[in-house]
Amino acid sequence: MDCFEDFKYWYKRHWTYYRSQLLTDYVRVAYLLSPNPKVHANAKENMEAEGKLAMERVLVKLFLPGYIEDNEVWERKKAPMVDELFSELKDFQQKLGYFKKMSIWIAAEDPNLPSYLWHQKYSLIFTKWLGKLACIVLSKMLGIGEAERIWKVNKQIRGGQRSRLSPEKTKKQSTIAAAHSLNKSLAKSAATKRRGKLMDDKDFQALELGEFVCLLYCYVLAHFYCLTSTSIGYRSGGEFTGSTN
Repeated sequence: MDCFEDFKYWYKRHWTYYRSQLLTDYVRVAYLLSPNPKVHANAKENMEAEGKLAMERVLVKLFLPGYIEDNEVWERKKAPMVDELFSELKDFQQKLGYFKKMSIWIAAEDPNLPSYLWHQKYSLIFTKWLGKLACIVLSKMLGIGEAERIWKVNKQIRGGQRSRLSPEKTKKQSTIAAAHSLNKSLAKSAATKRRGKLMDDKDFQALELGEFVCLLYCYVLAHFYCLTSTSIGYRSGGEFTGSTN
């Protein structure tokens, strides 16, 4: 088994094992409500029952009061919400009703337009539940880096004499502070890229990779050689001989 076949084998094994943990309800909802033309077409073609069930669970979690003890009353409040949402989802996916306007889908082709801003402009005030759900889910910053950044800011804000700050105020201030931190980081990264320099000594020191950089570099080169050796030939002295295909 060569390197590429080995990669495909383990990729499938890992994906099967971690699939349920990666495809959370919020991920499924974000996939179904993305206005990006390619994602939108793919979601329409590969609609699954689990995706709609995930959307129902997120809707109930975000908008249905949890203090209702009577189960029948709770179900009667839930039923029209879910029915309205699924009707709006059908219009969104089939481009019916308000969503049949070509101009809004032309705007969705812009790769620099975040999905939540698209929904804020074109679905929030024209739908009862879909626009709200999309703005909340698609505006979240995902990934372990963003989660750690939010938690760090949260601890800073609730430190000292502000330890009794309410959860709602903490959430708002943490979001604003973390967004500001992210924008500064992106601006710094963009300036570094313009200078043609992706990493410097401070990055390696912060990651504590100094003693491992050489090993990491050799590891990357070894894998690169392994993946390209099937299409590039070499003589024993390392002289290039051309393609072996």
